[in-house]
Amino acid sequence: MERYGRSPLGNILQSISKVDIVGLKKGINRILDKNHMFRPGFSSSWVAPKPPDDGVKIREYYVKDAKVELYTIPNQIDVLYHVTLYEYQLPIEHMQLVQIAREELSQHYPKHIQLTRLSQTKTYVTKLGTRLIYKLAKKHGINIGMTRAEEIATVNKLAQILTKYVAGLGVVETMLEDKFVQDVYIDAPASENRVHLRVGGYNDPRVGDKCLTNVTVGDEDAEALLSRFRLESGRPFSEAMPVLETDIKEYNTRVTVIGKPLSPEGIAFALRRHSTDPWTLLKLIYLGSLSPLGAGLLSFLIDGRSTILVTGSRGSGKTSLVGALMLEFPQSQRIITIEDTLELPVPEMRELGYKVQGIFVQSSLGGKGELTADDALKVSLRLGESAIVLGEVRGAEAKTLYEAMRAGTAGSAVLGTIHGNTPRAIYERVVFDIGIPPKSFNATDVVVVAGLTSPGGTQKQLRRITQISEVVKEEGKEGQFNDLMKYDEHSDTLLETEVFKKNSERIKAIADSWGIDYWEAIQNIGVRAAYRAKIVEYAKAYNKPQVLTAKWVAASNNAFWQILERHYTSKKKLDYVALLNEWNKWFERSVKYA
Repeated sequence: MERYGRSPLGNILQSISKVDIVGLKKGINRILDKNHMFRPGFSSSWVAPKPPDDGVKIREYYVKDAKVELYTIPNQIDVLYHVTLYEYQLPIEHMQLVQIAREELSQHYPKHIQLTRLSQTKTYVTKLGTRLIYKLAKKHGINIGMTRAEEIATVNKLAQILTKYVAGLGVVETMLEDKFVQDVYIDAPASENRVHLRVGGYNDPRVGDKCLTNVTVGDEDAEALLSRFRLESGRPFSEAMPVLETDIKEYNTRVTVIGKPLSPEGIAFALRRHSTDPWTLLKLIYLGSLSPLGAGLLSFLIDGRSTILVTGSRGSGKTSLVGALMLEFPQSQRIITIEDTLELPVPEMRELGYKVQGIFVQSSLGGKGELTADDALKVSLRLGESAIVLGEVRGAEAKTLYEAMRAGTAGSAVLGTIHGNTPRAIYERVVFDIGIPPKSFNATDVVVVAGLTSPGGTQKQLRRITQISEVVKEEGKEGQFNDLMKYDEHSDTLLETEVFKKNSERIKAIADSWGIDYWEAIQNIGVRAAYRAKIVEYAKAYNKPQVLTAKWVAASNNAFWQILERHYTSKKKLDYVALLNEWNKWFERSVKYA
């Protein structure tokens, strides 16, 4: 090496000679591999094919043909939601076939057919695409199978992929089909930001509620999504109207889109997926969001025809809780729902035999041919005796509602959600912002707070029912509340207060209306808590989540009411221990068929 001397070139060559070329190549390849993303020609969305080498897999499952893996990554807070898409693993010639079919399909738009719904468009594309793919495969000599059966199977599969990326929602579709995904966020500019999610239901403390995916939605796909949402809603979207809200019924999803100038860097999306299986108090107990005693109290309050406002911040689970509370009504009770976003489990409850009438009202952005929430409420008050469920209390309808409650014409019970974090904050919003007189607010019986807690100050947020408070009805004490149950962070559970045990105004009022004393009312709540705890314990012990569903809520509550009716009719004075024992026997017989 001395022949290089002390010249600059010599120094450079000496340095190069000391470099571990093999190690350098491996390092460069690791960097490239880590940041490598790819996509087929029929999609403009990119995916990272491999999870990080230092990631630790904590869960794996399938969403149809897509494999989903969850990883914890060192020095990263969010869990990685890594999806491997079947269509991104196709043989090259099949990817090319789908791409050619997509280009051909653009020339076959059905001018004589008006396709106004996503489902209609998908049906048409699948039908046309099936014929087109087979024809193109033969024309270009692309092998799609050795036998006729194999050819049909391949063509059908490729036609479904074509439909997904031409008339469907592309890569986003897979996420919306995942039962654990609750929200999908695509920030602007879409092509420079990975999709991130809000998830729930894993029942794994390592997951938390936020995930970052390995998917980036391309600009072309983002524009295609916007076009489909505009088609589905029939509403305008432009710089003059840079917000679009609509429901995509096929995916049970609420969509909000914003664009320029509101979003300076382009289109951004927030997709909130509603659960296809309604939330129940049993599920909330199972996930630790609610204690059995808290569920027993809420069931008692619903049965006692209480007016309940559910409050909390966005994403805290207000609407899920209201949906669960609706299932606590007897099936004989008529219910009217009023909402501008179809989130409540109205169709599912009807299938189970509940009497529910839904009313869809004008959103905050307006809409053609839709009533306002206030108009709908006035109509509902003329539809006969019913429990009223308001998707959200926010404006003029609140005045109509409180007038009806004060006059005793608001039906047997009232449920509603309202934004806020504490009972006092709700009082101030209703009285000072909406303009309800302080004395009229006393028509509210109970405020339930759905909260987001961060154990030990961590970034993992847990949904918890943090407070159940009754409104003090005493003259001169407007805006005051008594806590019946309060969340305890150390035990991570909802605990009863002394007011609950001894002198709750609301519990006493219900007890008086039922002709029982306060202690009997507490026993009644205790039985409701006990049989719910038994169902959840069974679900955990035998891995039977099906006993937590709406169907089982209806069956177990019906059994409770029938047993209670028999005991009261025969004995006049209820023996709650005997009642619970009989319910337990019913459960042991019935659960065999779960």
